[in-house]
Amino acid sequence: MHDMQVGDAIREKQKALIGMVGPSGSGKSLSSLLLAYGIVNAMFPNASEEEKWSKIGAADTEHRRLLNYVGQEFNGVKIGSFKYIDFKPPFTKDRYDMAIKLLKQQGVEVVIIDSLSHQWQGEGGVVEKHGSMQGNSFQNWGKLAPESSGMVKALTTQDVHVITTLRVKSDYVIELVDGKNVPKKVGMKPIQKDDMEYEFDTVFSIGMDHMARVSKDITNLFYDDFTIDSSIGEKLYRYLELGVDVQAEERARREEEEANRKSNVEKIRKMSSTDAEVAKIVSDCEFKANLQLENMTVKMVDKIIKLIGGNE
Repeated sequence: MHDMQVGDAIREKQKALIGMVGPSGSGKSLSSLLLAYGIVNAMFPNASEEEKWSKIGAADTEHRRLLNYVGQEFNGVKIGSFKYIDFKPPFTKDRYDMAIKLLKQQGVEVVIIDSLSHQWQGEGGVVEKHGSMQGNSFQNWGKLAPESSGMVKALTTQDVHVITTLRVKSDYVIELVDGKNVPKKVGMKPIQKDDMEYEFDTVFSIGMDHMARVSKDITNLFYDDFTIDSSIGEKLYRYLELGVDVQAEERARREEEEANRKSNVEKIRKMSSTDAEVAKIVSDCEFKANLQLENMTVKMVDKIIKLIGGNE
């Protein structure tokens, strides 16, 4: 006898499990709040702002930093009063699991864990436990496997949407900006077990420019670089829980964007053929971007349109 059954594959409703990866100062915490609000806003469109924020819960390991955002407004969203745990050490998987359960008991629909990295490299975390163990170092890592697998289970078996932030080891690279060498802070490897990223449905990698790039995405909703706001959460909810064909909507949106981009390129070329000042602006932009106008992105073309007053 066996417990295997063959059925027809259909897309089922599911809860989001999202990783926000980036260096300190990249905006992971704020992005998590805006993303969570977007999910709840789509779930309860007719609820009051107070009710919506009460459906969001956060376990904060970052010295109460999340509280700094309460009352501030970002991208048209005012951060309200959400359910909150000042998560202190030890940062064990059992305490993370407890924090999620306590927030769920308060009726939250989205749980933010800021940050999951402490479970790996924090007081009472896996790395600290490994350092205190006697005997063979390699074998000791094996003994700690249940701590990591238990953390994965705590994240993947919830009936709420879960958003976690993960710190990364930072490094600096030198970039040439306006002829000068300028140091730029970049994120490297997430501070967690090596394969933790595989457990998430979607992973947003956020840079110091606060722009997000998707390093993993089972929804295939996200392309290029973008800023995380509440609309991203709304898209995820509509795709994951409502089953809306958001991908088709995204394709239509990108096709419209591309049509507008080509139209603007033609407009710019036409203007530059009769206006020397416009021609110089276009030439300067092409030189700085090291791209011909026809190969520029939507945002780059839109910027040139504004510079030359093409929307007037």
